Amino acid sequence: MSNFRAIATVTTALAQLVNTAALSAVDSAGVLNERPDSTPLNEARVRLFLYQVTPNAALRNSDLPGRSADGKLVQRPVAALDLHYLLAFYGDEKVLEPQRMLGAVVRDLHAQPILTRAQIQAVVSQPFLTESNLADAVEQVKLTQLPLTLDDLAKIWSVFFQTPYALSLAYQASVVLIESEETAQPGLPVLQRGQQDQGVDTVLGPFPALDTLHIGELENDRLRLRQPSYPSARLGVRLTLRGKNLGGETRSLRFTHQRLGTALNIPVTGNANEIMFTVPKTGDVGASDWAAGLYSVAVVVTSGGRERTTNALPFSFAPKITEVSAGLRVSNQVTLTVTCEPAVHPEQRVELALPDREVRATSHPVVTNTPTFELTAPPAGEVAVRLRVDGVDHLPFKLVDDKKLELEHAKVTIP
Repeated sequence: MSNFRAIATVTTALAQLVNTAALSAVDSAGVLNERPDSTPLNEARVRLFLYQVTPNAALRNSDLPGRSADGKLVQRPVAALDLHYLLAFYGDEKVLEPQRMLGAVVRDLHAQPILTRAQIQAVVSQPFLTESNLADAVEQVKLTQLPLTLDDLAKIWSVFFQTPYALSLAYQASVVLIESEETAQPGLPVLQRGQQDQGVDTVLGPFPALDTLHIGELENDRLRLRQPSYPSARLGVRLTLRGKNLGGETRSLRFTHQRLGTALNIPVTGNANEIMFTVPKTGDVGASDWAAGLYSVAVVVTSGGRERTTNALPFSFAPKITEVSAGLRVSNQVTLTVTCEPAVHPEQRVELALPDREVRATSHPVVTNTPTFELTAPPAGEVAVRLRVDGVDHLPFKLVDDKKLELEHAKVTIP
């Protein structure tokens, strides 16, 4: 999901792509983010103009009301939009500069019709886009040329009063998801979804395949697997992967962190249908290799000298709050320090959710397990807090005597 700066971010990133393409055709070319008008242009230029915004047909109805019976917001509303851009080409017609630039733009946008994370991050450094989080969105923005007829072109250009027509084409950027900034009340975790909730097993043939992933903490395997899976993993939990044809001479689990790009390859044992793995606890060897956020896990099976990899299953890895402390109030500002595990990396998005707001951590240029948060005019008293790293919340419950789960909210007293 993205904030309200997503539209401006898409426009800026698209302008950069068009500018690069136009320069490859005409050395003096440039891009203007403005509507076409009657002002004569004596240089090779491309005018990029967002002329229409429409609801995305596929996702417009997927955003259902997310309020509880008492009217409290439990899920943020999301608007799904398609952006329509007009590209008008100007230049010296004697040497066909508009046509050369148009050809270069069509070539590049057809070869790479997706705004990548790197391209978006390259433009958000501009002052008016510094808080844009479009690069973190799961849904990538795709660029598609619109098949405009002469009638369509006439209708579009008729909007620009007394503006002469220029060689032009239109592109659609889809889909841009804009999330409401209203703070939602997070729901309590589901601890049980019925008796013996084990998921669904499917047969996919002779190739190794993963079907389900169960996350739990109980030492007793039989009792643990009868309980519903945790919503996220954390340090010290046991992962149980079930599938088909997982037997082989050697097996290893490949964990890949989606944001950091780091991969952990860990040898494991098990049978052809089930593999269990215990994530290291705090202080154990290998615990520092893990990070909160989104992971994918796959099993690499070697048999007869041949290596095969299963499909990857996604899961979230939650941070754990060990302590929260508040500094003295200075100029009506309070600094909160959260001690967490595992440590957070500089490129990760770290947020602290309070009952009345969500606060992003101050810049942390090195790996740290004590991110800090600056609060302006917070109400005094004891409040519950929730740590969120790369969109994954910490789990507000603890295991008691290896037998039951008990809610445990992290709290801090603000002076």
